[in-house]
Amino acid sequence: MLEIFKLIRLRTIAFAAFTMYAMRYFVIVPILARGGFSLQLSDGDFSFLVVSVCCLVSAAYVINDYFDTKTDRLSGNREIIVGKTISRRMAIILHTFLNIVAVVIAFYMGERVGHWEFGILFLAVSLLLWFYSSRYKKRFVWGNLIVAFLAGCIPLSAVLFEIPLLTHTYSDVIAKTGINFNAVLYWTGWFSYFLFFNMWIYEVNKDIYSIEGDRDDGVMTFPVKLGIRKTKIFISILVCWCIVSMFVLYAIEFSHSWVVLGYFAVGLFIPYLFYVYSVLRDDRKKFQFYLIRLIMVLCVGFSLLLQYFFNSVA
Repeated sequence: MLEIFKLIRLRTIAFAAFTMYAMRYFVIVPILARGGFSLQLSDGDFSFLVVSVCCLVSAAYVINDYFDTKTDRLSGNREIIVGKTISRRMAIILHTFLNIVAVVIAFYMGERVGHWEFGILFLAVSLLLWFYSSRYKKRFVWGNLIVAFLAGCIPLSAVLFEIPLLTHTYSDVIAKTGINFNAVLYWTGWFSYFLFFNMWIYEVNKDIYSIEGDRDDGVMTFPVKLGIRKTKIFISILVCWCIVSMFVLYAIEFSHSWVVLGYFAVGLFIPYLFYVYSVLRDDRKKFQFYLIRLIMVLCVGFSLLLQYFFNSVA
């Protein structure tokens, strides 16, 4: 059982669930409350949605490990589970089961909100993740971008099934006042934006330490194509972009809030600086990975402070 938890990345599943619940209760709820609206998707149905997304995430890791066995063995970068403690056949069975659960729940949820086609969207994501692991991962840039994009979709998935219900329930109010729910998409979109770039940073950083296996297996990552030095410079550029984006967001939305400025400075800016220093000057791999993961948690954790900001300006 412990090996299965390692294979499906229990820690990553917990982060995905944390992100979705944070979006729902710390971002969406206060935004709706400012307009006199309330959530329409029940807590039970939302939990089903979280399970669906987490199953997709887990299935992606299982099939990635299935195709990456040779690369991991050559690079010695990660513990090998598939083909060692868990058979390749069992990995495929687990991957199929997780995808079936995810897609079935998505179709069920789609029917509940009157948009069954949402189930097709989840099915498409499942297929994309298969092709990523088997084919696109070996292509320069595309592999990292696909993973980062799908990670960035996690915050937005928290509103995917909520918006249709809100539009239907408050259709009369919308018709009379012209009010819409774009603010919900706007704020969750910011979290998706930062999660996309942080995940891209993480994936490129990770490729530095699997360069030998990737090169031998024909995977065209940033380090394989550009070299480690240029890859570290690219990572630094992405981090700088995140920092600039963070202060642009502050200037647009929070220019009079010293509390938000303090959070951005202490909770994000300083960790980003330590991370860049570690990437450029140090080879402590685990420290780098722990730090960028912490930054992702802190980015999502800002939603708790955002809730109080919304309440204070209501």
